[in-house]
Amino acid sequence: MKKLSVLALLCLMTASAFAQRYEYGEPVPINEGKKSKRNRGGGDVALKQVRFGAFIAPNSGWMKPTANKSDDKLFIVDKGSSQMGFAWGLMMDYYFAENYGIATGFQLNRMGGNISITQNPAVTQPVAINQVRSADFTYKVQYLEVPFGLKLRSDDLGGIRVFGQIGISAGITLSKKATYDVVFTDTAAGTAIEKRATGENEKISGLGITPILLQMNVGGGIEYAITEKMSIYAALLFNNGFTPDATNPKELDLDFKGKFSDGNVRMNNIALRIGLFF
Repeated sequence: MKKLSVLALLCLMTASAFAQRYEYGEPVPINEGKKSKRNRGGGDVALKQVRFGAFIAPNSGWMKPTANKSDDKLFIVDKGSSQMGFAWGLMMDYYFAENYGIATGFQLNRMGGNISITQNPAVTQPVAINQVRSADFTYKVQYLEVPFGLKLRSDDLGGIRVFGQIGISAGITLSKKATYDVVFTDTAAGTAIEKRATGENEKISGLGITPILLQMNVGGGIEYAITEKMSIYAALLFNNGFTPDATNPKELDLDFKGKFSDGNVRMNNIALRIGLFF
């Protein structure tokens, strides 16, 4: 009987202790699924929310022919020197998972490149009075671009997050100019003579430069948190034009006679982006 009394007393004491724990103890935290527990650095971003930033991006651009001859085989095409450019704009990130998001925004991008062509000595040129012998073009263009890509970033590494991204961008032409040096044939008093035409930063009208530019973007960088929500952003991006043909010199209306083709030219650049998310 005494043992039963002791056992009953112990049960009552245990029940009383559990009751006090649940009645007076700290509340159990509830995970509402809005923020990640590890999302403390590199910008404290709530899931399924948008954050904005601004950036500047010096770049080095070049134009690259897909072949060393024009489509009609009449001209040899060479990639010339690269040109320095500059871009600026706004960026927007939307994270649908802790470390995976969509990167977009818009930017004004000024870039260019150089293309040189000469007549192909291995091909008999068609008989014509006005013929282009050689041409050297340096293009400067400005596009309004909208990128769209997938961004993958690491966990917080003491306030720093490393990320990579890949996507595409579409742009429309805002301005297009060319500095050129063209050697061509003309006639004087019924005799064929050779002339040279030059121009500096001449405006290009029509379809001499594609009005729409499509590029693939790939790169990576880091974000460094400076406050709970703000972070410094730095990235190196390679932008590879893939369609359509960036230049179409047969559509040029400049101060020379004759037409020529430079084949299928792509516009590329490498950009260093420096910005701030807020």
